[in-house]
Amino acid sequence: DREGPAADGAERVRKLLQLVALARRAGFPSVGPRAVRDAARRSELSVVVVAEDAAANARKRMHGLLVEPGIEVVECGTRSDLGRAVGRPEAVVVGIRDRGIGRRIVSEAQGTTE
Repeated sequence: DREGPAADGAERVRKLLQLVALARRAGFPSVGPRAVRDAARRSELSVVVVAEDAAANARKRMHGLLVEPGIEVVECGTRSDLGRAVGRPEAVVVGIRDRGIGRRIVSEAQGTTE
């Protein structure tokens, strides 16, 4: 039986990673800290997904970089999970450039639906 908060959390992560994979298939991700930083500077990002097992320093730097332009940050899955979603062995951070997919990721992360 998959019931309770742990199952809900696992389902949320699965759905978020599916949305990240959808962004990859549509050609809208920026993968890796440098690509995300560059896309943020160009105001191209709607949301950034950071692996839950990313180093605390990396998470802090990413949050700090993205607060100013008001880009949402969602923590989800492991580096391996996030990497699989974008076709790489690992990914610590993925920026989503598509506004529609970005809104869906934020909505799913917050437990709401559009």
